Amino acid sequence: MASSLAEYAPSQAAEQRAPSPWVAALLSVLTPGLGHVYIGQAARGIFFFLLIMVADTLLISAMMGVLARFWMFAVSIGLLLGVWLFIMIDATLRAYRMTDHPRRPYNKWWVYPGAFALAWLITLVPLLYATQAKSSGQLRYFRAVASSMAPTLRAGEYFLADATYYHSHQPSRGEVAVYVHPKQTDMPVIKRIVAVEGDRIAVKNGRAIVNGMTVAEPYVDAGPADGINANMPEMRVPTGHVFVLGDNRAISVDSRDQVAHGPVPVENLIGRVTDIAFSNTLARMGRWIGTPSNL
Repeated sequence: MASSLAEYAPSQAAEQRAPSPWVAALLSVLTPGLGHVYIGQAARGIFFFLLIMVADTLLISAMMGVLARFWMFAVSIGLLLGVWLFIMIDATLRAYRMTDHPRRPYNKWWVYPGAFALAWLITLVPLLYATQAKSSGQLRYFRAVASSMAPTLRAGEYFLADATYYHSHQPSRGEVAVYVHPKQTDMPVIKRIVAVEGDRIAVKNGRAIVNGMTVAEPYVDAGPADGINANMPEMRVPTGHVFVLGDNRAISVDSRDQVAHGPVPVENLIGRVTDIAFSNTLARMGRWIGTPSNL
């Protein structure tokens, strides 16, 4: 019996010295990379934490319109969640395989709350920036709150807009644009540019006629031919402005209404719409809606 106890004691001590897989997993969930610090692999943990920050930065860049494409948005979210899950699994398995807990100078109890606080302070910087950017209108993801752009955009869908596009491009016919409402300066609106400065524009039976030619608009719901705004006599788009229409012509308040809306100054353009970022219909997510040629 004494021999059995002698054999059991070292085994129990070795088991107690090994790092706990549960602790490694919990620390990784709380802060990616902290579980690796716990098992004595700080360099690996720091690398993983930096990878998480890269994914976070890409996600914010996509939302700010710098990389305003759905694939970048989806890859960033997938990378963020996928890497975080891998970090947790990696730390857990490595802890499980260890028979001894390597003692490092940083394996002190106070290191963990300190590292947790520091990591989340670093993470908080882009989050606070994103919050401030959204409140100031710099984040370029939007929600369609009405059906004036249906069927291109349905009410409730979120979409991205390229905030840099009009810095180097002139607005073109057919582009879906987000802009500051010409009559309500704090209100971003989404419509389609159907005519640019100098163009002659008329609307007949809900269809745009530009420079005397009926525009092919397969994306439009023209509505009833005798609707309130179904017809508009020809006018010329003023210099420095664009003429916009909603794709759901029957209910859209747009440049046809000279009192409530009118033509849009070019400097009011915020960005060109790119993709649908989120929709209740999965098949619509990622759909390009920036120009009609890509519908």
